[in-house]
Amino acid sequence: MALNYLIIDDEPIVHTLIRQFADSLGSLHFVGSAFRAKDAQTLLDMQKVDLIFLDVQMPAQSGFEFLQSLVDPPHVIVISAHKDYALESYEYAITDYLLKPFNLQRFSHAIEKVEKDIAKKAALLQAQSGVSSSMAKHIFIKDDKKQHQVALDALIYIKANGNFTSVYHADGHILSQMKISDFEKILPKDKFSRVHRSYIIAHHAISLISANEIELGATLIPVGRVYKEHVSRILKLDKNAD
Repeated sequence: MALNYLIIDDEPIVHTLIRQFADSLGSLHFVGSAFRAKDAQTLLDMQKVDLIFLDVQMPAQSGFEFLQSLVDPPHVIVISAHKDYALESYEYAITDYLLKPFNLQRFSHAIEKVEKDIAKKAALLQAQSGVSSSMAKHIFIKDDKKQHQVALDALIYIKANGNFTSVYHADGHILSQMKISDFEKILPKDKFSRVHRSYIIAHHAISLISANEIELGATLIPVGRVYKEHVSRILKLDKNAD
């Protein structure tokens, strides 16, 4: 399965080089180019992107500022002519850092790292899928070094937090390296719903539902326009339960 990739760089020659290298590998599918970071958000909203090649120094908005603005970022390979940004870039949970100029061998190595990371996460999700059915009572949540076992009925809501995810539960919260899309895949859909790009909520924690927000006790969760049907599904599930 080919990875959909997006290039964000203000140098046209870099776009050309990446596309040539990507075509030679045969495992990447080009979905768009942006020469300014602020123009890339539209492309991300329109289609599925698995990988971003991202420059650091660009007009108006830097690559790091762009990464901070993303709710659920895909894999990122930073490309830069300056090695000084390498250490800082890994604070944004990037997959690799390519120093310009780079050759096909170095490019190929970076793609292998992305593919291995995707395969590793897929295996983890598959292993967890056995506890993600309606009968599941716990899930494991990974932070920096540990796997926390949390009861489903203790979960309240999950919030995308840049390159991490904050998981709020009855005893506090966990800052996880898992993406909100990972949680969406493993949580039972009859008990949890994604109601916004940044939020997944537990049905049992809902105290009030209105047109544009959901109350979880004292916490207000916004309802995204494209997730309104998910809210309707919650109401139907609740009605059927009665």
